[in-house]
Amino acid sequence: MTPPVYADLHTHTTCSDGRLHPFDLLDKVAERSISVLSITDHDTMEAHRLLHREGSSSQLMIVPGIELSCTQFGREIHVLGYFLDPFNDELMNYERHFRLDRERRAHNMVDLLQQIGVAISFDDVVDHAQSAPIGRPHVAAALLQRGHVSSIHEAFDRYLDTGKPGYAPRSPFSIREAVDLIRRVGGISSVAHPHRTFMDPTAFAQLLSTGLDGIEVYHPSHWTSTRAHYHDRAMEHQLVISGGSDFHGSRDYDEQNLGTVGLSEALFETFHVRAIQSRFPLT
Repeated sequence: MTPPVYADLHTHTTCSDGRLHPFDLLDKVAERSISVLSITDHDTMEAHRLLHREGSSSQLMIVPGIELSCTQFGREIHVLGYFLDPFNDELMNYERHFRLDRERRAHNMVDLLQQIGVAISFDDVVDHAQSAPIGRPHVAAALLQRGHVSSIHEAFDRYLDTGKPGYAPRSPFSIREAVDLIRRVGGISSVAHPHRTFMDPTAFAQLLSTGLDGIEVYHPSHWTSTRAHYHDRAMEHQLVISGGSDFHGSRDYDEQNLGTVGLSEALFETFHVRAIQSRFPLT
């Protein structure tokens, strides 16, 4: 029998491309008998600053996290960072820089779509992003609202994935740069949902060379065999194991995955000890 999910270390809120406000997410997670939560919004820790400013009565253990967007191996790769200080100056500078880069990218995507006759405006995208950093899901939502696609998935498949006519690249930011940033500010790193990119041994060796601390073994997109593969690689290379539902609240399967994908209590304890050792290494 699979152990119950004790920790969900991959979720999103309205501070990036999630559907729920941070406080609403806390309430929903508590209903699923989860004990530990990490909000890992894309390129921002605003949710954690909001929770700090407004206070929370939740009994959940909150692990401050973020999902950094990198470009490497010819595609977009995401790196999760944990146990971070949301008020750290270097992290906040990163957020400001890449918020502007996200806006530049969104303008480019809108221009590309208009060039192929897809009627969409930058204002449409901003309406969906609201105050959050703009991401491709907001462009996809605008395409859906305008009737150009029948689903968010179709928007990515037809227009927004790498190599599609509406895709625009981010400014370069490598996995090693993300790992080094997370390490400098006292956190630990894990590559998010690596299944499509790093099953190949050569690619995995390149990933190891970046200095990552861990692998997101448990993710909704990972089949049982994929989880076993990455679990074995983590054990082989002494990498920490992370996992979570990648909950956004905007997809049919989000409700199903919340509370069923994540870490057991034993795996989270190992993860937590690794974080403590990273912050206070033995000398």
